[in-house]
Amino acid sequence: MRREGRGLGERVLRNRSVKNKVRGGALIAIPTDDGETIFPGMLGRAQQFYIFEVESVESIKLKEKRANPYAKTIQHLKTLDVYEILRDCNWVISARIGKRGIDRLRERGLKLVFQNGKIEDTLRTFLDEEINRT
Repeated sequence: MRREGRGLGERVLRNRSVKNKVRGGALIAIPTDDGETIFPGMLGRAQQFYIFEVESVESIKLKEKRANPYAKTIQHLKTLDVYEILRDCNWVISARIGKRGIDRLRERGLKLVFQNGKIEDTLRTFLDEEINRT
């Protein structure tokens, strides 16, 4: 895997050894407070979501950062409000999501991956695993 650019927001992750198995245009949402690591708490409590786009079978880039206006709220069916922020995404990579929230997000077509740690490392692993899975 080769990195280009300076910061995470400017970097494109590239995997030169993959076959044409992952479709471009897929969006991956990752909750974060610091921009470097996956938020370790529940999905809806993260300050923001980094949205990454699979540009091609070989690369993922940061498309945008979305604020989470529900980060400090406690409410019934919060997952549905968070879903509205992420509804155009195909995947969510998160450390934790409540049991009912998991069901609600999956019912709406989101694919979920549970992982914690550094965003960049997680994206590399995700890309490699998805390519090998398909």
